[in-house]
Amino acid sequence: MMAVILPLFSAALSLGAALGAGVEAPVVVTAPRTAQVQLAVTLSEADAIHSVHARAGSVVFAIEREGRATEIAVRTKSARDGAVTALTITDLGPALGGANSLAWLGAELADATAVTAVTPDEDGAVTITTSDGRAYMAIPGRGSGGNAAVEARWAAAWSSTDG
Repeated sequence: MMAVILPLFSAALSLGAALGAGVEAPVVVTAPRTAQVQLAVTLSEADAIHSVHARAGSVVFAIEREGRATEIAVRTKSARDGAVTALTITDLGPALGGANSLAWLGAELADATAVTAVTPDEDGAVTITTSDGRAYMAIPGRGSGGNAAVEARWAAAWSSTDG
C-alpha cells in the first residue's frame, strides 16, 4: 500500500513546490468561441512571440508576457480544418528572453476579435486566420526583417490559392 501512496505523495509535493515557486496552474479553455477570443487577446498582449509550430494534434505558441515564459497549446477541429476548438495556457516560469521572430504578430492581432483558425501545412508553416478574414502565415526560421506582416499576409493568400 505504501508503494502506491508514497509516489503519489511525492508527485503532489513536487507539484506544490512548482506552484509555490511562482508557476501558475494551466488555464484550460474548452468553449470554442471563448478559446478563439482568448487566443487573440493573449497573442496581442504578449511582450514577445518567439515561435509557433504544430505538435501532436495541436499548434503551440511560445510567448513572453510580464516577464513570464508561456506556452499556448491550441487544439483544432482537425489539422486540415484548423478551426480553434480549445486552448491551454501554461506558465513555464521566468522568461529567458531570446529571439522574438514573430514580434509583428501581436500588433497585427491587436484589433482582432478572435483567431478562428490555426492551420499548419506540410512544411511547418502555420496560417493564422482572424474572425474578420485576415490571414497570416508564420514560417519557421523566418525573422521579422522587412515588413513581416505584409509578407505573412501575402504568403497566406498565395498558399490558399495553391491547392
